[in-house]
Amino acid sequence: MVPCVVALLLLVETTLLRALDISQCIAPLGMESGLIPDKDVSASSCYNDGNVAPQNGRLNQEIKGGAWCPQSQITTESTEWLEIDLHSVHVITAAGTQGRFGNGQGQEYTEAYVIEYWRPKLGKWVRYRTIDGQEILPGNTNTYLEKKNHLEPPIWASKIRFIPYSSHRRTVCMRVEIYGCYWSVGIVSYSMPKGNKRSNGVELTDMIYDGVWGEELRGGLGQLVDGQFGSDEIREAAKKSAWVGWRNDSRPAPPVITFEFDKVREFSAVHLYCNNKFMRDVQVFSEAVISFSIGGRHFQDEPIHYTHASDNIFESARNVSIKLHHRIGKWVRIELSFAARWILISEVVFDSDVAQGNYTPESLKPALGKDKTKLTLSKDVPVSPAHQEDLLYVAIAVGVLTALVILLGVAVFLVVHRHRHRKCFASPLAKSTISQKRTVDNYSGCGTSMLPENKMIIDCALDVKSDEYQEPYQALKCAPYFSYSTVLLEMKDFVKDSNTALSDSSNYDYAVPELSSAPLLTKRRMDSVSERADLADHVDALPEFGTRRSGSSLRSKHSARSPSQQEIFIDLKRRLETTNVIEFPRHRLRMISKLAEGAFGTVYVAEADGVPEYNGTITSEKRLVAVKFLCHDATLKEREEFERDVRILAALSSPHLARVLGACRSPPLAVVLEYLELGDLCAFLRTASPPSTPTLLHIATQIAAGMQYLESLNFVHRDLAARNCLIGKAYQVKISDFGTDNEAYACDYYKADGRIPLPLRWAACESVLRGKYTTKSDVWAFAVTLHEIFTLCRRRPYEHFTDAEVLENLSHLQADDGLFECIDRSPGCPRDVYELMCECWRREELERPSFAQAHLFLQRKGLGYAGT
Repeated sequence: MVPCVVALLLLVETTLLRALDISQCIAPLGMESGLIPDKDVSASSCYNDGNVAPQNGRLNQEIKGGAWCPQSQITTESTEWLEIDLHSVHVITAAGTQGRFGNGQGQEYTEAYVIEYWRPKLGKWVRYRTIDGQEILPGNTNTYLEKKNHLEPPIWASKIRFIPYSSHRRTVCMRVEIYGCYWSVGIVSYSMPKGNKRSNGVELTDMIYDGVWGEELRGGLGQLVDGQFGSDEIREAAKKSAWVGWRNDSRPAPPVITFEFDKVREFSAVHLYCNNKFMRDVQVFSEAVISFSIGGRHFQDEPIHYTHASDNIFESARNVSIKLHHRIGKWVRIELSFAARWILISEVVFDSDVAQGNYTPESLKPALGKDKTKLTLSKDVPVSPAHQEDLLYVAIAVGVLTALVILLGVAVFLVVHRHRHRKCFASPLAKSTISQKRTVDNYSGCGTSMLPENKMIIDCALDVKSDEYQEPYQALKCAPYFSYSTVLLEMKDFVKDSNTALSDSSNYDYAVPELSSAPLLTKRRMDSVSERADLADHVDALPEFGTRRSGSSLRSKHSARSPSQQEIFIDLKRRLETTNVIEFPRHRLRMISKLAEGAFGTVYVAEADGVPEYNGTITSEKRLVAVKFLCHDATLKEREEFERDVRILAALSSPHLARVLGACRSPPLAVVLEYLELGDLCAFLRTASPPSTPTLLHIATQIAAGMQYLESLNFVHRDLAARNCLIGKAYQVKISDFGTDNEAYACDYYKADGRIPLPLRWAACESVLRGKYTTKSDVWAFAVTLHEIFTLCRRRPYEHFTDAEVLENLSHLQADDGLFECIDRSPGCPRDVYELMCECWRREELERPSFAQAHLFLQRKGLGYAGT
């Protein structure tokens, strides 16, 4: 049993590798916060050990003298340096410097500096150069403002040095910070043949490679692991090509790339991002031969052979994934065979775990005899039947198999036990049966339509018949859902008397809608009989809203509406009168992972069967859904609001909004929501192969269509962003709000003075500065979402601005002083799409386009691409 336990512990400790996401590798590494201790900060010298020692050179800190100051004055020949030891290899993407403010007494700062870095594989200090080949980085112009230089390419280093530089002799002092992330990929270096240059002058060499250069590049890192994917075009607008390429007539043998890792690893797959411009003699390799080695000198027998089918139809770049069948090694060699004149590679990503156990390097095996079946062995050397290490391997294998047998037995027991008792599914927030009954006894008086008209009966030991769907079954045709804390419907659409007193919206995120401070629904209680009539009356008032900015009468506004919009309101009224949110049995749900957690509850991704389709049929296959639980300690008032919001939102109808699939009414109360296979759009674009421009336009058009529908009903989303959109197969997109409370996107929200977090970089100026939310503020956020889409969510909005600078920038727009800066156009964004984005960022709300106009423009733009 001991080997079983050891094997299980070793399996738990393994870590799955991921590709570098350069857009998320932007965190400060600890000079300002103190995460980097004083002992890891050193310098060549200092003017005064007590006041201006290297440990005082921390950004935004006023420690003793207020900075690090070298002993001698600085010139172009200066050798003074400030060194930071990170101990392990990190990816450094930016560097920030300040002068010595010294509480207003300092006068010293550096106008420029250079960076040197070191890591164990290099074994020497390397001078950093930008993509333009520049070594000298711009420094400060005063003693108090940070100058942040984004490093392109990034640096892979365990130690880094700041070396002040000056064209004329001067005294300098520095405070510094470095930004980046831990290098978790595990690749120490890779070696490969030097790339070739194409006839049109495009250089296809790894220009950022920092190892030894020659006909072979050895011992360094560069473009193949920098997280940057090349576009379909070989000649790119960027300052460097993202592609590394080889020509078949430039060398006698096919190109071989050898990767060295930090530890022996178990490999499950490798992904090579390749170009396929076959019209320009560029194609994906025809065959890849992948070998593995423990010691690096001799590679194991029986390599993996992968054959790739030639594609002479689509010229788009693509990701080629090769399964490695859990092979073991510390070195991986990839030999590529030509299918055309050129092979172009942009990125190589491995999926692997750290292998457990002791492994010995391979030795050169004796040559085969003439019959190629027997080995020629010396008579003096005894033949060992097995290596000593084989005993450890056998023990580990037996332990793993024993553990699997035990786990399988436990699983079979649980399945049989569950089948016998047919217990209802217990959510992660579920309480004991006694507490559930007590909660329901207090809850049964809510009088909401989400609860059945008869009293609710809680019994986890239900028989088989009670678990079936309720009859008659009414499937929802389309019922999108948004968290009631982030989506508002302006109350003047629902209340005929605009002077009616409305309850406050203090429980809602960020601020209030434009014309009312009320939440989506009034907080007065309604019984299940009168609720439908009240909701129908509310919808009668909807057509009277919409163009209330003018001074015309309500009647003229009503008549000015288009027939299509009238039809939307009539359909909504009918749905509010007839929609019933069905019961979704808990035993049809199997929780997979937690998606988000907020003040009102927790959202889980689950697997479900019996999911209703749009046409009313029930799908037999399992589908992913999102399950949002209301907190078990929620008040009766919060439960009523939760249920009523779900009821109204379930009546909406758009294929581009995530719909409500049903509700679990036994405590804890939960709503089952639509969820798409590929998850949220932000994570998908960051990790998937870059889609083509027509595909990105298709994604944007779907988001505009969903927002156009919400706009027609004056729904305000208030947090539109790529993280709040879902994407599925065939690039199907639906708007949701699951990213709001997702910890992965916590950095996208600005927190100040105890206020509710604000999506600052997506919010319109009137929302940030005046707390005003309308469909026009959603238009602003839509333009920022377009920026995310066309940068593949790898560049933050206003990426060069701090949060304080973003606030200042918005204040410039509010003041209309001409100093406001729009988000820069990304290279992949079409110019006319960027012009649309700039119109969405206009100061006056009435000057911004509507979602209907944006949707029409994107539709036409997409058709233009389809016709070319």
